[in-house]
Amino acid sequence: MLRLEDCKIERLSGVPANFDCGDSDLNEFLLEDALPHQNDLLAVTYLIKHGETVIAYFSVLNDRIAVEQFPTKSQFRKLQKLLPHRKRCYKSYPAVKLGRLAVETAFKKQGLGAQLLDYIKILFISGNKTGCRFITADAYKHAVDFYARSGFVPLSEKPEDSQTELMYFDLKPYAEQLAQLSSPAR
Repeated sequence: MLRLEDCKIERLSGVPANFDCGDSDLNEFLLEDALPHQNDLLAVTYLIKHGETVIAYFSVLNDRIAVEQFPTKSQFRKLQKLLPHRKRCYKSYPAVKLGRLAVETAFKKQGLGAQLLDYIKILFISGNKTGCRFITADAYKHAVDFYARSGFVPLSEKPEDSQTELMYFDLKPYAEQLAQLSSPAR
């Protein structure tokens, strides 16, 4: 199994010569749209390289979870209960959106995607420059189970004909769990 520690992660600075994850939309984003999005300050893309070969990438951008994204206010109130009482009056909460995540076809089914999700979670709880409580993702229908295995939950119901499902991950319990694991035993 390929380990993320054996790879280097670098911010996109030029278009890779090639990349194929088996999904034309994800390939097109990296090869045609990622750099313009980055230059226009809309999203930042990171390449995962094994040697000089791009084996995966992810793109992140600012987001929020807002009351209007929920079919009912009671569903939004369930999310608010995760927060301290004094913060429950907000109509939205800061998030980072995982805009794209893709693994090169030859490197799929080796656990790299799950490792990348863990990396992204840690990226936004350690040394983060902005407040960010949640990670959101518009998961393709075929990837919903992948995100669910990493702790993402559906944000709201999508119509049957929708190609994606909006999901979120709460970083606070994850940060607390990591802090407990890293604190010395008493």
